Amino acid sequence: MGLNEFINEVRASIREDIIVTSEEAHAFSRDWWALLMLRELLGHVIDKPPLVLRPVSPDELRGIVKIANKHGVCLVPFGGGSSVVGGSYHSGCVVVDMKRLNKIINFNEEDLTITVEAGAKVADIERWLNERGYTLDFHPQSFNLLTIGGAIAHGATGSHSLSNIEELVLSMEILLPNGDMITVGPGNYVRASWPDLRRLFIGSDGTLGIVVKATLKVKPLANHYIDKAYIFMSMKDAISFAKDFVVKLPGPWRIVIHDEDSSRLMIGEDRNIALVRFRGYYGEIVAAEANTADGMAKVHGGVEVEQEFVRKWRVVFSREYENQLMQLVNSGLWVETIDMATTWSRLLKLYLSIKEGLKGIDGVVYVLPRITHVYLNGASLYTVVVFKQDEEVYWRIWQEAFEVAHNVGATITHHHGTGLLKRGFVKEEMKGQLNILKLIKGLLDSKNILNPGKLLE
Repeated sequence: MGLNEFINEVRASIREDIIVTSEEAHAFSRDWWALLMLRELLGHVIDKPPLVLRPVSPDELRGIVKIANKHGVCLVPFGGGSSVVGGSYHSGCVVVDMKRLNKIINFNEEDLTITVEAGAKVADIERWLNERGYTLDFHPQSFNLLTIGGAIAHGATGSHSLSNIEELVLSMEILLPNGDMITVGPGNYVRASWPDLRRLFIGSDGTLGIVVKATLKVKPLANHYIDKAYIFMSMKDAISFAKDFVVKLPGPWRIVIHDEDSSRLMIGEDRNIALVRFRGYYGEIVAAEANTADGMAKVHGGVEVEQEFVRKWRVVFSREYENQLMQLVNSGLWVETIDMATTWSRLLKLYLSIKEGLKGIDGVVYVLPRITHVYLNGASLYTVVVFKQDEEVYWRIWQEAFEVAHNVGATITHHHGTGLLKRGFVKEEMKGQLNILKLIKGLLDSKNILNPGKLLE
């Protein structure tokens, strides 16, 4: 590729100081992919990208893409770097740091929308909205790192069933690989019957276009809530409760179910436990839903326990993850997370199979599954795996996880994106759909300049 020619033209036609210094570029050597972090821990050198550019406006970003297309130089957009699948790893390409494109462009209280640039952090947008009595109601574990553009590119989800990023986005401005800027989605129309191109870019790992800005749905903060915690004799009973819960109660459904092992290590409770939060605008409705759930839990053998467990879990989820990771690292261990999803009829088999399969791998210390998102037709199973610091063990874990998912009929990626880690697995899941995606990639990005190797091999 013509990197030198690219650099010279960027300097001449944009500005000299758009280029990040060599010292600063080291911060873009990797994202939060557990494999890269493990290699770094074990003493391997993770090369920094050949170049990092930091645009401050959409026009500068557009200029970068046009020049890259001209010289055949590959680009990797980099938001908060929170990808855990190598989705924002540079792979030898020029990194485009999106964090200066972080403006809140418009907030419309009447229409309940906010328009932001892609580099804006989710946490900053949420704080800004909270000060005005509103919320995105989008709280992923990477809340303090994640940017809106990254959330869209990797198909992120928040902490409950109706906080998937595709449900929040009304429209997006996308920069295509040839430098054209297009708007996708119904936007002000709210809904339109023509083909909706939003989903072409949501979850595309930034391989088809770069998100420049997005218009998102917001809602007023709801201040009434009740927490509930129920213990069950088995995960089978807990899953039956969860299905009943989503069929008979209105969403969003904020429920997490830990099995005995996950519960013991995460919140100090040695039983299968369902943690539920009911939130709404009217206290009597919230109370009615909570009381109804009490009856549902009893039908499935559930017993209510102190709601303090909900608070404990929220603290672990939002604040203590890094501390826990460091404790494990200092003990010679490492952690990976596997996000899967399937239908209700397959969920128990998925849980039992992943637990048995991963426990059978030499070097695996703990297998900690929990159900994190419930839907009308099924749920996600999120498994934390603690293992010795060994790359061979890491890859055995993922191969076993994929074989389990394939055999059961589950996806290997509910919300972490595809990246470098899962592209081979997703290829098997998508089957013929992948051929269509390759055709679209060829039409939009014939020179393969945007995030090559991610999603599509």
